[in-house]
Amino acid sequence: TALPSADANTYEDFYLQFNVSDDFLSQGQPTSRIRIEVEYLDDGTDTFNIQYDATAGGPEGDGRFKNTGVVVKSGTGTFQTAVFPLCDAFFADRDNGADFRIADGGDGAEVISRITVILVPPVQESASVSVDDCGADPFDNAPDSDAIQACIDQTCDGETVLFTSGIDDPNYRGYIIDKTVFLVRTAARSGLAFTSTDPDNHALLVAAPDLLGPVVRLFARSGIGDAGSIDDITISDIDIDGNRAERVCAGPDMVGNGVGDNWGSWLPECDVYDDPWCSPTTLAMDGEIGGDLYQDYEGEPQHWSTGITVRNMNLSNNECGTMLSFGGAAGVIESVMIDTAGDHVHAPGCTPTDPDEPLFAWSDGITFYGPGHHIMNNEIRDASDIGIVTFGGRGTVISGNTIIATPGNHGMFAGIAVHPFGHSLLSGFEVVGNTVINQADETCGGIHTGIDIGAHMWGAGCVTDPGPAAIGQTGPCSSTSPPPGFVPCLPGKPCRVWGYIPQGESFTLSDNSVTGAQINYLIEGLDVDGDLIISGNTSTTPRWTDWQDDQACTWDGITDSWGPLDFVAHDPSVEGWVDRRIYCER
Repeated sequence: TALPSADANTYEDFYLQFNVSDDFLSQGQPTSRIRIEVEYLDDGTDTFNIQYDATAGGPEGDGRFKNTGVVVKSGTGTFQTAVFPLCDAFFADRDNGADFRIADGGDGAEVISRITVILVPPVQESASVSVDDCGADPFDNAPDSDAIQACIDQTCDGETVLFTSGIDDPNYRGYIIDKTVFLVRTAARSGLAFTSTDPDNHALLVAAPDLLGPVVRLFARSGIGDAGSIDDITISDIDIDGNRAERVCAGPDMVGNGVGDNWGSWLPECDVYDDPWCSPTTLAMDGEIGGDLYQDYEGEPQHWSTGITVRNMNLSNNECGTMLSFGGAAGVIESVMIDTAGDHVHAPGCTPTDPDEPLFAWSDGITFYGPGHHIMNNEIRDASDIGIVTFGGRGTVISGNTIIATPGNHGMFAGIAVHPFGHSLLSGFEVVGNTVINQADETCGGIHTGIDIGAHMWGAGCVTDPGPAAIGQTGPCSSTSPPPGFVPCLPGKPCRVWGYIPQGESFTLSDNSVTGAQINYLIEGLDVDGDLIISGNTSTTPRWTDWQDDQACTWDGITDSWGPLDFVAHDPSVEGWVDRRIYCER
């Protein structure tokens, strides 16, 4: 029943309220798991969602007026059906006497022709659902995205989504992904797992030639307004092929805009050209990231997606952007194999490894953000920008990883890089027991720096729009700007960013091995009031690479060059290391 407004109501109203018969559903009985279907006129490009009486959560904390994800209309002029799966319906008439309401967001009217409420039988704890039961089939050539997404959208907290294994079967083709698969799309979820039916024989997802955007993304930003409530999501034992051979990063106009390229999304996620959120990448597990200097995800959990885990996966053939992007707090990337991401070749006369791309289609292997992460025991082969890069975060450990540039026209600007442009507080950060090996061509490739700590190689650390928790010297940027201590950059103002280790805290660089980079180890741009712990690192045979700016790096009227070096440190200097400034990444 749609509830009427009170007589003589003169308030502009953005809600259509509904009551469900108590004989049908009341106080979570006979089930709290339901599905609401809304048939609406897709007129205009405004939005609406449902707010409902839930068992817990919501803006009041007791379940009242809890939001679902948002539907963004696309102006087709036809009637369509939006489906809202609810896992925690309470329905005790607590939302102004209603059980749920359609909220139009105040951005345009809705035409609603039908509402259906369907009870979904309760399931056992730790239940699983197979995407094949929803119509996906990894043994044929038909696209599977719609079926997979339909299965995922029906899940509730704590459930597992299964993909049929089969890479060892010659008849197995893998799931064809023609639309980005969003692991969380209709409402914030926690405790979900996505995996293969046989962990020893992985399932495979393959990007279709016409796929816009990533193959898999953690959540849909067009529909989820509380991504900080997305926690403990695990994807494991699945292989993903980004189809670098058929997908394109930027078309003839050299702009990521969906014109002659694979930038974009099937959802209304992409309205600013070249937005990396919409790049044709492989696996995007970017969660909510808080912007406070202290990175207090324990005390302010609502601002952070925590416990995101990527484990035991094989990711291959990334087009551009980054093979695996990852954000939030206290997450894990473990035992992931990354093979071939982007194209590093940029010197004149060198043959690209991806002939359908223009120059500069670089790609990281792993790009991650935020505090408390563990990035361990991964192998990255032939990334083209940086093998593993973080933009900062306290309490993070990068350990036991192997980064290789193989023979040929392959290379990276760094094997491992800690570049604190986003979250500059680096308390308790550890880079331990990693291996970086450069076997690539000296003229058309190579790893410029094996392990790079600090932001200053990248244009002396000078940025025009610093991250929300960046620390540095605000003002006209100079390579002589001193470390400011624990002082935040001002939003929207030029700033020279520094990584900061406060008194009583430490940053550890130990037991790593680097072979054949042009500079095997580089520390440049740390403000250390605490302890910089350096021990047990080995450097073997630094050699020339295609580092073009080596002979022409000019900052503040000073031209620098450096050549192959083992250990370099500048701001701060390190005993026994060469003190030389290196402010040019290309």
